[in-house]
Amino acid sequence: MPRVLKNCAVWTSLALAGAAAGQTQFRAVWADAFSVGFKSESQIQDMVARAGAGNYNALIVEVLAFHDRTGSGHGAYWDSSIVPRATDVSGGIDPLQRVIDVAHAAGLEVHAWLVPYRVCSSWPPSGNSYLAAHPEHLMVPQADMGGGPATVGGYFTLDPGSTEAQQYLVSIVQEIVGAYAIDGVNLDYIRYVQTDAGYPADAGYARSSLQRFRDLTGYVGTPAPTGVTSWNNFRRQTITELVRRLRAEIASIPNASQPLRFSADLICFGNAPTSFSSSDAYLLHQDWKLWMESGYLDMGIPMNYKREHIAAQATWYRNWVDAAIGWSGDRHIVAGQANYLNTKANSVTQMAYAINAGTDGTCNFSYDATADDNTNGTPETDWTWYSYVATNLFTTPAATPPMPWRDPSQASEGTLWGRVIDDTTGAAVDGANVSVSGQPPTQTDGNGYYVVTLIPATAGGASYSVSASSDLCSAVNAPSVVVTAGGITRHDFTLCPTFAGPGDMDADGDIDFNDFNLLLFCHQGPDNTYAGGSFCLNGDADFDDDIDLDDLAAFQLVYPQ
Repeated sequence: MPRVLKNCAVWTSLALAGAAAGQTQFRAVWADAFSVGFKSESQIQDMVARAGAGNYNALIVEVLAFHDRTGSGHGAYWDSSIVPRATDVSGGIDPLQRVIDVAHAAGLEVHAWLVPYRVCSSWPPSGNSYLAAHPEHLMVPQADMGGGPATVGGYFTLDPGSTEAQQYLVSIVQEIVGAYAIDGVNLDYIRYVQTDAGYPADAGYARSSLQRFRDLTGYVGTPAPTGVTSWNNFRRQTITELVRRLRAEIASIPNASQPLRFSADLICFGNAPTSFSSSDAYLLHQDWKLWMESGYLDMGIPMNYKREHIAAQATWYRNWVDAAIGWSGDRHIVAGQANYLNTKANSVTQMAYAINAGTDGTCNFSYDATADDNTNGTPETDWTWYSYVATNLFTTPAATPPMPWRDPSQASEGTLWGRVIDDTTGAAVDGANVSVSGQPPTQTDGNGYYVVTLIPATAGGASYSVSASSDLCSAVNAPSVVVTAGGITRHDFTLCPTFAGPGDMDADGDIDFNDFNLLLFCHQGPDNTYAGGSFCLNGDADFDDDIDLDDLAAFQLVYPQ
C-alpha cells in the first residue's frame, strides 16, 4: 500500500472498504499471558474463531512473560527444556503447538511473543535452575551495584550486555523456532525501563555490561546513569546486539514457515518528537529507528496507545503514525492500537487513519480487553468487537504483507553474519572490527558475533572481500565471500591464528583453497627466490627460499581432500 496520506475527506471511507482485491494488511491481536486466550483447548478454539470472524490474519501470543513459574502468566507456554513450564495450563496441552494447529487450519499466522529480560518478581526464580545459579547475569540500579540481586522497575531483570544472558536468550529463540512451525518472533520490553539501571549485581562479573564497557573503551570507574554519552551509547548498543543477532539466528534455523517475520514492540510515549534521538525510546536505549533502517527487524509495531476522545491524545496518535512511517526504512511498520482504551467506534477511527496513512496494518492490544465503551478507564471484554471490526473496517479477508527483502526472486540485498574468535585462546573476540567492501564497518558483540545487513546482492550471489581485526590481532581477509539476495551467509573468522605449517599461505590457521590460489601465484620455480618477510615463504616446504614443484608436491600432502 503506498505510504501517502489521503485527502481527509475520503480516508475513512477508503479504510472502511477493507483491503481491496490484491492488497495486503497485517491484522493482528496481542494475546497476553495473564488473560484468557490460549491456556486450554476451549480458549484456543474460541480465540481462533473470534479472530477469524473479525477477518484478522495473525495472532501474537505471549508465550514468555517471565522466566519463572510463580503465578499465572509466568513460565513457558511451550514444551521447553530451558524455561520452566507455566502452571496455569489446562488439559495437559502444549499451548503454542495447539495455537499453531488450530490457527493454521483457519488460515491465521502465529507469532511467538517474548519478553526477554524480565525474569521474576521474587528471587530466586522458581523452577529456573540456570538463572538461579547465575545472579551475576542480572543488572541492578546503580545504588544496588555489587550487592547481589535487586529489582529494576519492580522485577529482577537480565543484564542486556551480559554475554551469558544474551546467549541464554538466543537459546530460547533457537528452541522455539527450531521446534515449532511459527510464522514470526515478536519481542516486547526490548529496552530499559529506567535510566539508572545497567549496573552489575556482582561487581566482579567479567562479562557484565559495565565491565565490557570498561574493557572496550578504557573508561575508568563507574559512569553515572545519565550524562555520560559513551555509557548511554554502549547500553543502547547492548540491546541492539541481541536484536541483530536474532535477525541472523532466526533466519538460519530450519523451519516450516521460513522466512519468519521478526518484529518488536516499540516505544512511542506521549507525542512524537521531531528527532528520534529525543524520543523516550532512544533515552531508554531502544534504538528502533536504527533497527528498522538497518533491516534488523522485518516489522516494527509502535505501541501507540492513545485515547481518541481526548483531543491531545488523538493528535499524538496521528503524529506517531506519521513519524513511525518516516522512520521505518524499507521494512513494515504496523500501528499498535489500544482498543482497551477506546470505544469500538474510536478504535476503528484510529485504525483507519493508520491504514490510510500508509502503515502496513494494525495490531490491537488486546485480544480480550477489546473496548472501553464507557470511556471511564475500565477495559471491557466485549466479544462483539470481532463482528464490529469485520462490519466496519476489515470487511473482507486479507493476506499478510509479503517480505520482498527475504524473497530471492525480488530482493536486492542479503545478509552476512558470523563469529570471530581468537585462535590463541579459543575465546570470542568482543569489539572486533569487521569490514565488508563497500559497507560501513561493524563490531562484534561479547559472544563474537557480527551481522551485516542490506548488502547489495543478486539471486546468483555477489562476491565481497571481508576482513576482521582487533586491537591485539592483525586483519584476516576473506577475499571472496558470496552474499545472495534474500539470503543469509555465514562466515566465521579466526584471529591471531596459529600457523598451520608450510602451505598456510595466508597464515589463518588452516589450509584451504585460498592457500592453493596463493601458492600458485607464488610459484615461480627455483630460479626465483624470495626475501625474508614475503608471505610466499609460507609455502616453502623445503626451506630453500623458492616456490617450485617440490613445494607444490608437499602442498598436496597437507591439502584436505
